Amino acid sequence: MNTDKIPNPKSAFRLFLFFSYLLYVNCATVRPYKVTNYFLSPKLPERKLKRVAVLPFENLTKEEKAAKIVQEEFSLQVGKLEIFDLLERARIEELWQEQDLDTLYRFDATTAAKIGKTLGAEGVIFGSVTNFSPYPEVKKDTTQREKEVGPSVIIVDDNNSAWKWFLMGILAITVVGFIIYLVVKPSPPSAEVGVSVRLVDVETGDILWQAKDSFRGTRKSIQALVETKEDKERLVKDIEFLASLLCQKLAETLKVDR
Repeated sequence: MNTDKIPNPKSAFRLFLFFSYLLYVNCATVRPYKVTNYFLSPKLPERKLKRVAVLPFENLTKEEKAAKIVQEEFSLQVGKLEIFDLLERARIEELWQEQDLDTLYRFDATTAAKIGKTLGAEGVIFGSVTNFSPYPEVKKDTTQREKEVGPSVIIVDDNNSAWKWFLMGILAITVVGFIIYLVVKPSPPSAEVGVSVRLVDVETGDILWQAKDSFRGTRKSIQALVETKEDKERLVKDIEFLASLLCQKLAETLKVDR
């Protein structure tokens, strides 16, 4: 018997442990996502703003209803904080029509402050929808037929240890293939929303708060923000539900240190 051809069992065991570790890391518990991309001016608590208007959002996406959906949801989430008295949306829409403000491609903090003065507000919130990608419907290709593949036949010579080397090779290929899969695997279909918002002091034109973020429904840290399986599935396929969660988390940064 030639012992040089027999694989080292310790090497196989190490590969098994490494493979198991990768599975553990991939399946480990993920912490809920926390918005950190925001700015909060120290002037905000000093100003003690009460009357605030949430202006129509700018739509930077191809979805026509994106701006309206996000603006309504963000206004709702800010209202839940109970730190501002929000102006009625009907009054804002009336001014928009009277002043023909829909023709504005984009307005800055100064323009927003002027609109706020016209509305009698102390502060205005305005922003833009940077991404609004609904869940893509995956179409199955019915024209492609499955090919029948015959079973592979492996001839093993009992007089040598080739079969052991073969098993070692299969294990090594499996581990390497799994690592490559974790690195380059394509993202599964999912809804995705991106929003950028600002709060402007009408009197001074200063930006008192600014936040920006993007949520993808399949992201594990985003999934960790909800508890039930049904809600996790909704994050992937229901873009309005995903937008609601994003607006909630962005709005909550307004209460930091207040």
